[in-house]
Amino acid sequence: MKSPLTQSEAQLRKMIKELESGPGVEVFFAEEGNIQEELGNADSAFRMISAVHGVKLDPALAQCFMRFDRIACHWRLERPGVRITGEFRTRNLLAALFDRPPGQEWASTPFEERLYSELRVIDDHPGGGSSTFAALRVGPEVTQPEVWYHDFRRGAFKLDMNYCAYLTALAATKGVSGWHYLFADVSLKDEDFTFYEGTLKAALDVLPQLFPEHDYTPLRARLADRIR
Repeated sequence: MKSPLTQSEAQLRKMIKELESGPGVEVFFAEEGNIQEELGNADSAFRMISAVHGVKLDPALAQCFMRFDRIACHWRLERPGVRITGEFRTRNLLAALFDRPPGQEWASTPFEERLYSELRVIDDHPGGGSSTFAALRVGPEVTQPEVWYHDFRRGAFKLDMNYCAYLTALAATKGVSGWHYLFADVSLKDEDFTFYEGTLKAALDVLPQLFPEHDYTPLRARLADRIR
């Protein structure tokens, strides 16, 4: 007998349905993979992660435990004067940790070489072909893995959030392009990021209209901080 969905699993599944039913949203693809029942509950999965990988996760991360081997969507919304796109493909922690670290061809310093060796991808964007991804930085002494975002044009950025906050923000933003920079120490006024200023302004005007159940106030506050 299948176990009930966890809160995070239900949230991710709902995100797909919201996009598929969103007025004017064009979904290029949506994929809901398998729930890996063999992971059991958060306690058993975390014990497995500790035994296999030597990583002891903070028990507080159990609140966002999910077992999808993958769940993904790539979408676009066009209105007069507005064009926004979004994408995500995320998976459970054990699947991410079993995978290899991302390639180190982007590393140019000893720090970056170590960083990329410690990253494990939790969310990437194959439909857009943009070589961007979000990852956890893990290690034996790390109970709260850092969340990092990689953009091959701009480098790697540590995000001001933990894994649970990542999934919550993903559910609200639907993976809209550039949303990660709301949580990075960057200015969207800088030349490298000005494209995302307009995109995120448009997104945070439109998304609350389409998905009023979500509270976009914190994201708007972060946008204001990024464009000062």
